[in-house]
Amino acid sequence: MRLRLILIILAFGFAEPAISRSRTPSKKEAPPVETPEEKARRLRPGWAAVTEISIPHPIDIGFGYIRPKGDSHMGSFGLFEKNIAPGRGVRDIKLRMQHLEYRFRSEPSERHPLYWQVAGGYQEIQIDGTRSVTLTQDQVNFTTDIQGSLLIRSLYWTPKVGITKHFKSGLTLSWGFGYMIPALVTSDFTSRVPEDPLVDELMQQVGSYQLTKRELERIGKRVGQLGIPHVDLIEVIWRF
Repeated sequence: MRLRLILIILAFGFAEPAISRSRTPSKKEAPPVETPEEKARRLRPGWAAVTEISIPHPIDIGFGYIRPKGDSHMGSFGLFEKNIAPGRGVRDIKLRMQHLEYRFRSEPSERHPLYWQVAGGYQEIQIDGTRSVTLTQDQVNFTTDIQGSLLIRSLYWTPKVGITKHFKSGLTLSWGFGYMIPALVTSDFTSRVPEDPLVDELMQQVGSYQLTKRELERIGKRVGQLGIPHVDLIEVIWRF
């Protein structure tokens, strides 16, 4: 009898820790649900400042009216300057690119971050440089510097698609890809001899100079007519 009682006590003693070690399965926490007030704050329309880093326009700044999950209107301006290493006898080479642009953007889906956009604008690309040339006048050779400038002007339009993310703070981040299509391209080449106005006037009348001028303008116009991809590395919009 005592042996049976001892066995029962031992059995209960070993069984109880097993019960205490058993754990009830934990429930996964549900993700936080956005309240109607938070959603209204995240999707509120308003005036906004725009900053964009992209290719081929490195930096844009602008202003517009943003309507998340709707239609937005923006205007932007960009200016980029860069000194280029000398080459082929040309030095002091400088590239300058500037543009003005209007953008219409639409976000057609309430549930997806996709958007489509159409932009139109005006662009100028200017390349300046200096080259030393040897001229002959009355059987006398002399060397002088000629400063040249090639200016390419064009209108363009850019269809684009991308994704965007709106935050409750008023911040919007976007990434996009499009194709810039130029139209109505013009090209103009000018040069001057800064140290001698008389030589400069004579040079403008030389036939070989006029031929070179027309050839450079033709090349510039062909370059300006090339369509190129447009990539938004990041676009930052801040609604007030």
